[in-house]
Amino acid sequence: MPIKETTAQRKARLIRLIHIAKSQIKMSESEYRTLLANVSQGKTGSKLLNAAQLETVLRHMKSQGFRVAVATAGGKEPMQDQTAQQNKIRALWLQLHDMGVVRSPAESALNAYCVKYGGEDWQADVYAMRTIIERLKKWLARVE
Repeated sequence: MPIKETTAQRKARLIRLIHIAKSQIKMSESEYRTLLANVSQGKTGSKLLNAAQLETVLRHMKSQGFRVAVATAGGKEPMQDQTAQQNKIRALWLQLHDMGVVRSPAESALNAYCVKYGGEDWQADVYAMRTIIERLKKWLARVE
């Protein structure tokens, strides 16, 4: 089971991603500082923002074209398509429902589970989706 990251670890990860994104989308320093100030009511340093504000900044950067990539032995490659991960989560959820372990197959029940274990913005966070998938697979293995 993956270890849940602390708030400080989460903030550090988000700050790293934001700085990578800033470079990738070629955002100027003034644009970057303006974005931070708009999200945080005047704070212009990423370390001064809370995790929710950092996630908002990252979402904005993703809308501007930032794509997360992971390092592999052969270099960098795009992370698994988010839609594919969401489909996998849904399939595992329905499989658990068919086995009688999950009471409701409803989207709202699945979302509540995902928010509990992946955070409010789990659909935009590939790491959260990965954690949810692994958690559902382990649950499935325990009941099979």
